[in-house]
Amino acid sequence: MKTLVVVGHPHIATSVVNKAWTEAVQSLRSEDVMVHVLEDAIRADGTFDLRAEQELISAADRIILQFPLYWYMPPGIMVEWMDTVWAEHWAWGEGGDAMVGKRIDAAVSCGAPEVAFRATTLREYLAFVKGSAAFVRAEGGCFHAFYDAEGERVEERLTANVEEYKRFVLDQTSGDKL
Repeated sequence: MKTLVVVGHPHIATSVVNKAWTEAVQSLRSEDVMVHVLEDAIRADGTFDLRAEQELISAADRIILQFPLYWYMPPGIMVEWMDTVWAEHWAWGEGGDAMVGKRIDAAVSCGAPEVAFRATTLREYLAFVKGSAAFVRAEGGCFHAFYDAEGERVEERLTANVEEYKRFVLDQTSGDKL
C-alpha cells in the first residue's frame, strides 16, 4: 500500500513535533511512503500546482494528513490544499472519482494536554477528516496524536511518540479510529 504523508505545518522549520515526525518518516526510506511538505509546495501567490498535487494523490492508496491543531482546526495551508486539490470533477461531483477507495488518516499535534479533550474529544474535532473522506468517497481511517506539545518533558515524550508514529505510518491498522 502506497502512503502519502501530507505535512500541513505552515512553518515546519520551527516546529518541534511535526518536524520530528516528518524527519522520522523521511528516514524510513520506504518506496511505499512518500512525504509531501505543503510549505515547500505552495507557490509565492498561495496556490498549488494542481496537476502535480493530484498526481501525488493518484499514486497513493492512503493519505495521512499531518498537521498541528490550531484553535481545534487544521492550519490554513492544509485547508487551502484540500479546497484546491480535492477539486470538483476530480475528487467529487460529476466524473470526480480520483479518491474513491483511498484511505484518509490523520496525525495531529496538540498544544493542549489530553485532559483538555475530555468534554469534546480529539476524535470529534477530527470529524472533518472523516467527513471530507466520505465526501470524496474515500475511507476515513485512524489518527495518531501528540498531546501537550507546549507542556513539560516534550522531548522525552516525543521520542517514544515518534516511534509510535513510524509504526502508524507503516502499519495501516494502528491508531485510534476517526
